[in-house]
Amino acid sequence: MSERLIHRSLAAVIFVTSLTVYVMTMAASVSFWDAGEFIAASYILGIPHSPGTPLYILVGRVFCLLPLALSVAQKVNFLSALSAALGVLMIYLSSVYSVRFIFGKGKTLAGKIARYSGPVAGSFFLTFSDTYWTNASEAEVYALSAFVMGFCTVLALKWLRSSDGQTGTVERERITADAAGAGGDKLIDETSEKKRRDSRNIILLIIYLLSLGIGFHLGTILIYSGIFIMLMMVRNKSFDNIELLVFTFGFAVIAADMTVHRNSILTVILLSIFIIMLIWVTISRGRFALLATGLLVLGISVHLYLLIRSGINPAIDEVDPENWKSLYAVLRREQYPPMDIFTRKAPLIFQIEHFADYFSRQFRLVGDYFAGPVNLGVLTAFVPVGLGIFGIVANYMREKKSWALNFTNLAVNSAGLILFLNFTDHEVRERDYFYGAAFYFFAIFIAIGATALLIMVAEQAKKAGRNLIRSVVPAALLLIIISILPSAHQWHRHDRSNDFIARDYAYNMLAGLEADAVIFTNGDNDTFPLWYIQNVEHFRTDVRVANLSLLNTSWYIRQIRDQYPSVPLELTDSEIDLLKPIRVKDGILWKRDLAVNHIMRSINWTRPIYFAVTVPSDVWSRYSENLEMQGMVRRYVPRKGKYLVNDFQMTRNLSDIFVYRGILNKDLERDDSVFKSQDIDNMFINFSIASFQLAQLRSRDGDDEEAVKWAELSYNFSPGFEWPKKYLGIYYMRNRQYEKAVGHYRREIEKDPKNGELWVNLASVYEAAGDQEMALEELKKGITSAGEFRDLFGQAFRVSAILGRPAEAKGYIEAWLKKNPGDEEYQALYDDIDGVLQREFGIGDEIIP
Repeated sequence: MSERLIHRSLAAVIFVTSLTVYVMTMAASVSFWDAGEFIAASYILGIPHSPGTPLYILVGRVFCLLPLALSVAQKVNFLSALSAALGVLMIYLSSVYSVRFIFGKGKTLAGKIARYSGPVAGSFFLTFSDTYWTNASEAEVYALSAFVMGFCTVLALKWLRSSDGQTGTVERERITADAAGAGGDKLIDETSEKKRRDSRNIILLIIYLLSLGIGFHLGTILIYSGIFIMLMMVRNKSFDNIELLVFTFGFAVIAADMTVHRNSILTVILLSIFIIMLIWVTISRGRFALLATGLLVLGISVHLYLLIRSGINPAIDEVDPENWKSLYAVLRREQYPPMDIFTRKAPLIFQIEHFADYFSRQFRLVGDYFAGPVNLGVLTAFVPVGLGIFGIVANYMREKKSWALNFTNLAVNSAGLILFLNFTDHEVRERDYFYGAAFYFFAIFIAIGATALLIMVAEQAKKAGRNLIRSVVPAALLLIIISILPSAHQWHRHDRSNDFIARDYAYNMLAGLEADAVIFTNGDNDTFPLWYIQNVEHFRTDVRVANLSLLNTSWYIRQIRDQYPSVPLELTDSEIDLLKPIRVKDGILWKRDLAVNHIMRSINWTRPIYFAVTVPSDVWSRYSENLEMQGMVRRYVPRKGKYLVNDFQMTRNLSDIFVYRGILNKDLERDDSVFKSQDIDNMFINFSIASFQLAQLRSRDGDDEEAVKWAELSYNFSPGFEWPKKYLGIYYMRNRQYEKAVGHYRREIEKDPKNGELWVNLASVYEAAGDQEMALEELKKGITSAGEFRDLFGQAFRVSAILGRPAEAKGYIEAWLKKNPGDEEYQALYDDIDGVLQREFGIGDEIIP
């Protein structure tokens, strides 16, 4: 078998393996965050949030039309799975090419094994890495972006192999021999010219692909930095550095205008300077800069889709870029605040540690295993990280040009983005996906490091006179096995093949609403899944979803007024533009608040109005007396009251309408078969609150059995939520299910032994069961574990007194006052403690037998 066949076979195995893994684990439907918007926009050819990602939408639409036995959501998810698998393939090819630059081709079988095993290991580490696998399983832009970056890296390394476009000595001799005569020189010149043209064209292709890649995700262009430095380091090439610098200046102006600048005048001045330089360099040097600029403009021109499509007013039409001014605002991301890298939103050391935490999470070999306070699972990440660092050093020591390409791309997408993105210490979600390209390029260095290690093994075996194959093959197999290890502990976390949670969340939000309703939502997770289910599954298209974040913009207010299902908003365009924040006595009324008020007044009870439970109270509190809880929503109703609850509708929603796939099983017990991240798990608190409210209502009505049912459901939705965690046992106790109550509190105390309220409630259960001695024992244990919780001492005093132990009872009050001498209430109790014991418990100093 030839080396070329081995190389291609390994590439095929890596691609097929990664694609199989990603297809097996890709999301069964829509996911939370941006996926719902991207799927819906792809299906209807809409316009998602800035900067619009037009090429992603167009490619996504093509995938929607594929004749596959998949749902629309799965087809767009498959786009990510396929792109991610192609991205892994690109990392394998980049690693192989880098290894050849660094170590040359292997002359022995052991050398060849080493040079291919390292890239295989690096590719599998990437395949099963945390962030990359997540991006491969859902409808997002990052897998496509990674593929484009990887493909451009492969092209850059391919260019580096023949950067000067010259005809080599061996080829010259072959051409001369074949030509037989003077015609050989002409053929050599023609061949050299073709190679120079091909060499230049590779770079032009890279520039075009990167400019197209902006239509997938703006971050794609960041790898131009590494390519640029590598190009500058090569002396003999088919274009000169002045041409490259001129083009790069113009490229940088455009990129900066899309990300940093908000001063369009400065952009115009800089672009004018660029055009003058472009004309000069084209006349004096050559056409490379002109061609590169033309391809850059051609690639970016895909954004004209936004202008054309917005004029047709699709259902999803963010920022409404139907004129040049609004299109420019989309491209410049004016919807978001400008970046300021000099004013840190959080301490830089925190931001670095935050990145480091994400980084260590990528390549862990196993899950959590603790030896005392040390998590051994975290420590296993040092194996691939160590290989990567070794690869960085080996690449730098032996070959600088490929190192400049690979390391610059790693540095820009890690340290560069830490500085540029400037994240706060209270982000609304994990932001690891922004650093995905850093983890992506680090896999190349893992491959190089693994190869360098295997070559060292071979060299040591050769020095010791051992068989090279017997030394290298076991080491190579061990590295490949280690690179596959992360799949075991990462599989459950990334397997979304049965995950319908976001889809059902949207269904539950809309299903119980009355016809032609208006529902105010808060952010991405309670809006994008609704857009998906309305536009793709055509469910409850009569409902107008009004996103409060977007209601701060004039274009969105106009859209909900004009587009089906429209809201009868009695405001003209100019009046909408004049809506500005107003300072009032108790705070600020933002544009969204004014818009909500206008909408509610315009509707004037002619259509049902709801607020999603995810909407913050500062929006709905001014209408609170008229808001009635119905489960996932609060309905605006004519009657007034405090904490209104529609018992019938909420019971009907939770029992008969809502679906809970991935949250609860058919027995309404918690379903842990589908992984749920912490931020997603927190969303189930909304279900938990609604269920617990019904438990309170049933308990108030004296129906303890029903109260237990709803309290159990509340707990199953969110075991970490305080209400059911603390009070489910109380409901068990009231229903005389003492063993269940004790079991519940013991499990919770094991998880949180410092929670004094749990100890008090456990003691209460024993008291209700008539076992005062066990109640007192649990209170004593609680005092030991949660000695800062005041009620433990008070309850211990009371139970001791009931048991006829005045001295012991006094001791608990003394103990508390010793630690808290300023407690006036307990001090007053202690000052009259003998009287209290006599009056309330009928005991004195003596011990009553």
